[in-house]
Amino acid sequence: MNKFQTIDPIDNHILNTYSFLSEKDIIDKLSIANKAYKEWKNSSFSYRIKQITQLSFFMQKTIDIISYLITQEMGKPITQSIAEVNKSINLCKYYSNLKESLFFQETITPEYEKSYVRFESIGAILGIMPWNYPIWQTIRYSIPNLLLGNVIFLKPALNTAGCSILLEKIFIDSGFPKGVFQVILIDIPKIESVISNSTIQGVTFTGSHFAGSHIGYLSGKYIKKSVLELGGNDAFVVMKDVKNIEKIGKLATKSRLNNTGQTCISAKRFIVDNSLVDDFIDIVIQEMKKYQRGDLYDESTKIGYISRTDLSEKLYQQYKNIISNGGKIYLKSIKDRNFFSPSLLKIENKNLPKEEIFGPIGLVYTYSDEKEIPSIVNATCYGLGASIWTDNLEKAEILSKKINTGMVFINEIVKSDPRFPFGGIKKSGYGRELSILSIKEFSNWKTIIIKKQS
Repeated sequence: MNKFQTIDPIDNHILNTYSFLSEKDIIDKLSIANKAYKEWKNSSFSYRIKQITQLSFFMQKTIDIISYLITQEMGKPITQSIAEVNKSINLCKYYSNLKESLFFQETITPEYEKSYVRFESIGAILGIMPWNYPIWQTIRYSIPNLLLGNVIFLKPALNTAGCSILLEKIFIDSGFPKGVFQVILIDIPKIESVISNSTIQGVTFTGSHFAGSHIGYLSGKYIKKSVLELGGNDAFVVMKDVKNIEKIGKLATKSRLNNTGQTCISAKRFIVDNSLVDDFIDIVIQEMKKYQRGDLYDESTKIGYISRTDLSEKLYQQYKNIISNGGKIYLKSIKDRNFFSPSLLKIENKNLPKEEIFGPIGLVYTYSDEKEIPSIVNATCYGLGASIWTDNLEKAEILSKKINTGMVFINEIVKSDPRFPFGGIKKSGYGRELSILSIKEFSNWKTIIIKKQS
C-alpha cells in the first residue's frame, strides 16, 4: 500500500489522501539535504537569524490557515490551535535574539595561546514527530538546529501530515533555501533506511517510550546522536499548607485537560493531603463539568477529541482497567466515538496505573504524611515533570531534590518555555530540547588548542 489518509477525528471522514515516498524519492531528498547542508552550514549567523525572523513573520501572516488545519486534523479546539502557533512564533523570536557567542566556550590556560570549544553543526537532523502538537513540536527541534547550521528532515505523524506539508511550504515561502527543511512521508518500515543514511547525523523522537526504545536502538546501531522525548506521568502535589485550594483545583484541571489531556506534561496524578482532598475533588469536578463538547471552531469550546479511533479505544480500555482494579469514580467518562468526556477517579492502590494515560482522565492519590510524597511521586517508570503546590518554598525546594524528574515547578503548572531546557529521565527519555542547551545536543563540541612554536 503506497497511500494513506488523514481522518477528521470528529466524524472519521477522510480529509485527504497522500502518497508515501518511493525509495528513489527518499534518496533524492537525502541528496538534496546533503547539498543544502554544505551551503547552509557556511552561511553567516546573521543570515540564519534573518531567515528565522522571516519564518515567524510568515507564520503570523498565515496563523488562521495553520490553526484551522491543526484543528481539522488533530481535533483540538481552535483557540488551542492558535495558541500553539503563537507559541511557535514566540520560540522563533527567542532564538532570533541569541548571540553568536553561544557557539564558543573559552578556557584560559597558562600554557596555551588560545584554547576553546566551538560548537559546530553536524549535518541533517531527522525529527520523528507526533500529532498532538504538529507545529510546536516541529518548530521546537527545528529552529535551534537551523540556527546552529544543521538542516532538517521531518517525518511527521501521518494523521497530521497536512500540517507538516503546510509548514514546509511556509519555510519555502519565507525564503529558506531548498533542502534546508524537508518533509518525508514514509511509513515505519522505511525509518531504519533513512537513519542509516550518512546524510542523517542526528535523530530526535517524540512519542511513546515503546517506539522511543526502538528509535534509540536504531540510532545506536548506526552511531547517530539522538534525543528522546517520551511519555510522562506527571504528579501534581498539593501540600497541607496551601491557602487557596480553589485556585489550585482550577489549575490542576486546566493542566490535565489542556489539549484534551493529550499532553506529555499534563498533571496526570493529583497527589493531595488527606485533609484537603474532599475540597479538592469537589472543585475539580465542578471545573471538569465546564469542559463540554461543542463546535471546535467556536472560541468558547474548551475540549476537543481524541485524535484517532485506535487511541480512543485504548483510552477507554485503560479507564475500565483502572475501575476494575479498585479506582473509585467521582466523575464518570462518557465516550462517543472519539469524544471522551473528562473524568475523575480516586486511586487506592498507589501502584496503579503503570502506563501513561493520554486523555482527559484525572487520577487522585492521597497521603497523610509528607514523608510519603517522594515515594508516591517516584512510583512510575516515567520522570518528565512534577509540580508542587505549597506556601513553604524552602520545604518545596528540599522536596524537589527527592523527586526523580527532569523538571520540577513549584507553584506553577509544568510547561515548556523556550528559555528553559525541556526533557526527562527514566522512560521519559534523554537529552534536552529548548534553551541554549538544545542547540548543543546535535553539535560537534570541537576543542581548539593553539600554542606558539618554541
